[in-house]
Amino acid sequence: MKKTLRTLAAIAAVVGLSASLAACSSSGKDDLASDGEEKTSVKVGILAREQPEIEFVAEHLKQQGVTLEFQIFDDNIALNRATAEGSLDANFFQNQTYLDAQNESTGQNLQPYGDWLQTTAVQFVSSKVDSIDDLPDGASIGIANDQANRARELQLLADNGLIELREGVESPSTLDITDNPKNIKWVEVDPRSRVGAFPDLDAMTAPSITVYLMEDPSVNVLAEETPEVYETYGGVLWVVPDGTEDLPWLDSAIEFMQSDDYKDWLEEHYQGIKKTPQAS
Repeated sequence: MKKTLRTLAAIAAVVGLSASLAACSSSGKDDLASDGEEKTSVKVGILAREQPEIEFVAEHLKQQGVTLEFQIFDDNIALNRATAEGSLDANFFQNQTYLDAQNESTGQNLQPYGDWLQTTAVQFVSSKVDSIDDLPDGASIGIANDQANRARELQLLADNGLIELREGVESPSTLDITDNPKNIKWVEVDPRSRVGAFPDLDAMTAPSITVYLMEDPSVNVLAEETPEVYETYGGVLWVVPDGTEDLPWLDSAIEFMQSDDYKDWLEEHYQGIKKTPQAS
């Protein structure tokens, strides 16, 4: 009988100790969470052109206990699909116009998170001529093959007198060109393939960051959007799956990307190619 009582007492002591340890563990976890020190890991999708700034943002978030991982895509559509399906917490590569067009064409319902943070002008470039006037009759010109970028690029060419577009069309295509005095031959190119197609073209439209990353001294800028135009189109913003709200890590990232430290870094790293709303 005494042996039985001693055994029960030992069991009770072990249970009591376990409960005490569990309570301490729970208390410690709560304290960690309440102090905001709990580690967080998030995964975002980008294009290669945004890698330097996302690495810079990741360094800032790391100081706050957030691990920001990124996956580089070479396909805009696949990048948005991965975000919509939830394998990414967010992506950073597109503007509102492109997002709206993709949502409409795919049936996805991705949503912006915060305002746009940086942008680049669209340029019209060539390595074969020095000005728009020098373009030969029947010149081959490359433009984007997606609705949002194509419309913007055609508008740049219209603004610089190369073509005329039908009035009142929100997203013009080549079918909306009403005057083409140089008999331009249009080559619609996947934005991912612009650089590869460029040698075979007389000229092409492209974001200035694409031209910058080509590092080709033979490229001449024939025309460029004005600040008033690219401010109107907006720039790159964070995009998240439908229904996403209140992401502290992303709030922190956006706050940092609106800071003077980030703007100064962006200006220095890209030599003014990428611009913030306030700096445009």
